[in-house]
Amino acid sequence: MSRKTVVGTGGEVLMHQLVAQGVEYAFTNTGSAEAGFFDAFLTVPGVQPILLLSESLVLSAADGYAKAAKKPAFVNVHLAAGTRQGSGQLQNAYFDGTPMVVTAAMRDNGSFGDHNTLGASGGFSQMGAVEDITKNRWEVTDARGVAMATRRAFKEAMTMPTGPVYLAFSSPALDATGVEATIQAAAGLEMAQVPNGATMEKIHDALLNAENPLVVVGPDVRTSGGQNELLELVENYALPVAVGFYDYGGFPMQHPNYVGMIDAISDKGYDVVCCIGYRQNTRASVEDIKFPDAGTIIGIGQDAALMGNTFALDLDVLGKVDHTMRALNSLWKPDHSNLAHIQKRKMALLEQSQARLAKQADDAVTRSTDNPIHPLYLGDVMSRTLAGNSVVVSENFRAFDHFLPFGYGDNDMSMVRTAGGSLGYGVGGAVGAQLGAPDRPVVLSIGDGSVMYSSSGFWTMARYSLPILTVVWNNMNYQTVRTNFAAWGGNVKDQNKYPETFLGDPAIDFVMLAKAQGIEGEHVHEPSDLEGALQRGRDAQAAGEPYVLDVHITNVGAGADSKWHKAIAANS
Repeated sequence: MSRKTVVGTGGEVLMHQLVAQGVEYAFTNTGSAEAGFFDAFLTVPGVQPILLLSESLVLSAADGYAKAAKKPAFVNVHLAAGTRQGSGQLQNAYFDGTPMVVTAAMRDNGSFGDHNTLGASGGFSQMGAVEDITKNRWEVTDARGVAMATRRAFKEAMTMPTGPVYLAFSSPALDATGVEATIQAAAGLEMAQVPNGATMEKIHDALLNAENPLVVVGPDVRTSGGQNELLELVENYALPVAVGFYDYGGFPMQHPNYVGMIDAISDKGYDVVCCIGYRQNTRASVEDIKFPDAGTIIGIGQDAALMGNTFALDLDVLGKVDHTMRALNSLWKPDHSNLAHIQKRKMALLEQSQARLAKQADDAVTRSTDNPIHPLYLGDVMSRTLAGNSVVVSENFRAFDHFLPFGYGDNDMSMVRTAGGSLGYGVGGAVGAQLGAPDRPVVLSIGDGSVMYSSSGFWTMARYSLPILTVVWNNMNYQTVRTNFAAWGGNVKDQNKYPETFLGDPAIDFVMLAKAQGIEGEHVHEPSDLEGALQRGRDAQAAGEPYVLDVHITNVGAGADSKWHKAIAANS
């Protein structure tokens, strides 16, 4: 690797290291304690700062960029306060294993008191604030360590299992002058390329001879770049595929082998279950022991901490998911496809898929005249109208955007979302995804409740002319919460009153909200207007401009008719 020696301020050394690392964008919310870093933008070319108006947006934008660009992201937030502000989205990045380097200034109190509101206070640890949501973290107080620490942070972020790394630089370290440093890019450490041959033979035999198998796919298929290997594997062995709860879009949902989300299908009756890149702890509880009667459970994953930590594994491989699947595929022989049970299962999967897709289409037609617009119909129209190579950033938990025709190729629709559970991801995630995939149309599919966590990100879209089409699924409700309340039961269900889930008093006008920040848009009330509105959104994208559709949809599920809320008034 090439290396060079530079002399400059601590901030300039940091910037030189970022340039060497191939960093395109610095996602940031400006802070004066990081003046030494921001000053370097004027002297060291090569990195474009991207301003977002809250640290939560900064982190989600970096996450979306890393997922779309398939490279690590760089972040700067303001001191301990900014670190705390962005911790929800840092949690998302950690759960997803998103490679990023997060930096902040570090300020010492300089006194005994607890009154320094932006810096450290008595008993507060800036490192402790991120301890459980980062792969690693360091304080850098000596300017001579800036380059080394940054290089090490990128190495850790990119090494399997990937994830965010946090660096706190003291202001004196960033402000120091005459700092000499060696600049050299870092690379992630490679895992072993060749899985154990005997184990591969056992897994191959189990899959080949299985009568009722199931493959469960998780996010590490994508992070390893193993999508094509997965397709080859499941098509060869005629394996039905389920995805994790947060992983829809992780397998093409119109593929004949797709059977549903793991939480929506039975976990009984399988003789062989193969978990590939699946993170067991996504929605686990002590009672959540999946596949109780499975004869053999196989695990293929990249993070030892997430393999076998709820239900036990009988055969497992720790290593690059794509390499492992490639080794399995090498054991496949063309004659195997003639086996009766393989052929039978292939035909059964095709018939089931055709029936499922036909029902989905029929249901959409049935709902095509509902007013307000039925979410099933909105998902159907989006699938037919959006560009086939769209990157869809989704922050919808009970919408129907998972019916979109996702695929694995650059010319297929793909999904970006998070499994961390912290709301406020979508708008920032779309900003980052558009910067990470500038040649592809980006669509933000987001609920009305979710968009209010991050709506100032519309300003960033307008500032940088990012041609993102935002579709707000507006049912004036926290639908997921209301649905879960109804499942819980109690007085909320008996009285059809769901505390603090109704968002319609007053109604939020998302078109005006976006327009106030420089983005045009329109309301969509009639189902007959959907296709035209989406096409106008696509036209705006083609012209290089963002656009917002405020789509008014009907509320579905238990308690759909409830508009009750407890007001502070005599009539409450």
